[in-house]
Amino acid sequence: MLDNGTVSYSNPVRQSLFNFEDCGKPKAETASARIKQINPSAESRGVTLSIPMPGHPVSKLEEDKVKEDITQLEDLVESADVVFLLTDTRESRWLPTLITAARP
Repeated sequence: MLDNGTVSYSNPVRQSLFNFEDCGKPKAETASARIKQINPSAESRGVTLSIPMPGHPVSKLEEDKVKEDITQLEDLVESADVVFLLTDTRESRWLPTLITAARP
């Protein structure tokens, strides 16, 4: 699981993986831990990561971080048995879709 956000107060009322006690915690790590509580045999890992999106400018100061994020995203997709894209926007699904589609 990956996400770059934290659990907000609107999440628990619409996303059953979160409780109000989770507000302010990293979303990916919290969701991963909850999945393991529900099913202890599940293999899940939460990763806080920002997905670069087309049309969004990247400053010179951010270039190295964006490249690191892309490399980490590629490594995560390569190591996964399955990839679910449950992001909020079409732009945030673009790069993971391309990386996943390029897998053999």
